Amino acid sequence: MSQNVKKYIYGKSALDYWKVPSIRGNIEPHDIDFPDEYVIFTDKPLYRPDRAIIHTCSISGAEKYVKGQACTLPLIFLQVAQEYTIHELIYLGLQICSYRGGDQPRCTVDELRACAEELRGHRGRRKALRAIRYLANNSRSPMESILYMFLRLPNALGGCGFSEIVLNEKIVLEGGKTYFADLYVPSCKLDIEYDSEEFHSSASALSKDRERTAHLETEGYQVVSVNYAQLNDLKAFQNLARQLSRLIRKRIYIRARKYFENFAALRDLLFKKGLSLRSRFRKIHWREVPRFPGVRTVYRIYLAAWNRLIRHPNLPLVLTRAP
Repeated sequence: MSQNVKKYIYGKSALDYWKVPSIRGNIEPHDIDFPDEYVIFTDKPLYRPDRAIIHTCSISGAEKYVKGQACTLPLIFLQVAQEYTIHELIYLGLQICSYRGGDQPRCTVDELRACAEELRGHRGRRKALRAIRYLANNSRSPMESILYMFLRLPNALGGCGFSEIVLNEKIVLEGGKTYFADLYVPSCKLDIEYDSEEFHSSASALSKDRERTAHLETEGYQVVSVNYAQLNDLKAFQNLARQLSRLIRKRIYIRARKYFENFAALRDLLFKKGLSLRSRFRKIHWREVPRFPGVRTVYRIYLAAWNRLIRHPNLPLVLTRAP
């Protein structure tokens, strides 16, 4: 390879280069070593040494999405899109656009969208654009991202469909106090707080949480606290979702056949089971999902499609009408 040709770190190894948080241990194993991968912006044939994977890209405008030795995060998001499931890709996007105290955001949703819209013909573009529809800026922890996905994603992706939810909204009270809501619903002034055992179990933390809740409720805000057990336990999550449904005034009614496999995929992400490949031939029982209105009716549609998959494994699942 000519010394004059500049190569840039590509794909998953570039995620490590930019130190995207909470990828290992969630959608990638802790101890995995990503292969050395590089991209070169040319359409000419090149010598490819055995010690590294060299990709070529001839899409006009792609060469500007580099910085230093590596591709930038908007381009990396396109590069890895085909290697992750849609839920893993949404989670990755939330972590790319996350914010940690004292750090500047690595990237924004608008930057991801602008790159994906510009680079027509890039492998993974269509899937990336689908994931970007559900992203938000400023997630501050992996569990905030996962809770956001459970509540924000549409039923067809296994979520509750509360599309108005935003992450880490700034709330300024009349007395001058400023708070950030982990998840916030502007229309009903609802603050949904994720209380981790690590940061919210001490006596001082509990006292601060009570004081914070009192200040917010005095000025008309509603505060709901969520912990890991409410996501882990199916009945507890069902009760939480129904409570939020009443407060947001949006009814949960399941109509999507894909709700079953996609809710199971969200649970896999929560339990970090997404690290192992889930077989599409595993049937999801209706008792494995919350008993929301519509679940039993749509389950007949799902079951018919799943039985068809077993008989004809090379054909995709198709939507049929319930008898």
